[in-house]
Amino acid sequence: MIEDNLLRAASSPETELSHLHELSQHPSERIRAAVASNPSTDEEALLSLVGDSSKQVIDNLMKVKSNFHLDSYEFSAAKSSKLSIVNLDDAEFILSLRVNPALNKYISQVDTDVEEQRKWLIGYKKREARRAEFYFIIKDQNNDKLGTVRLYDFQNGSFCWGSWVIKPDSPSKTAIESALNVYEFAFNVLRFSQSHFEVRNENTKVIKFHKRMGAKEINSDDLETFFILEKKQYEITRVRYEQFLL
Repeated sequence: MIEDNLLRAASSPETELSHLHELSQHPSERIRAAVASNPSTDEEALLSLVGDSSKQVIDNLMKVKSNFHLDSYEFSAAKSSKLSIVNLDDAEFILSLRVNPALNKYISQVDTDVEEQRKWLIGYKKREARRAEFYFIIKDQNNDKLGTVRLYDFQNGSFCWGSWVIKPDSPSKTAIESALNVYEFAFNVLRFSQSHFEVRNENTKVIKFHKRMGAKEINSDDLETFFILEKKQYEITRVRYEQFLL
């Protein structure tokens, strides 16, 4: 009876927003799925369901008519840098990083035509609208562009991240701060419970970085090493990096 009442509340457009926020974190996936479908659910609550491990919740979230459309969306948990959602006019900056021989050794090759990069971003924006992927420009607090990072391949409460490219002249703490911003956003805003990612075997510097962050190696092949980092492990590691956080 209690759950039925909560389900009705989660489904009703008349339910107060504060209550929908509470219900979005309810143990019952039926209730969370109803919140995902409720036209009155705001962006904050919808984002908090992106990392849900329930297929029913994610299916409902993908059908939501209210698309993510915050072109000026920013996130920062770090003292000196932030993540700003990518826009089409970032194409030239992104391409400048990806064609730089000093930066592109371990990332996929791209066409050198800026219009092709714009077309890729148009396709990305469709995935972003469904909250299926988030691509960010890394900026300092003066809005100077320092690099890029992308969250994608969302599955069963886990996310992958990559496209992590930082300008050579960026402050030394940009790498650690951008990684912390990724994990703070993914674990605390999107509420994922785990991250999964792979690193090229030759990229030993980044492999060591991820291991220091607490990532666990789960597999490897001739080309790549595969890792996971669970939220509970990140929360343990996070204490060592508190000086970089707000």
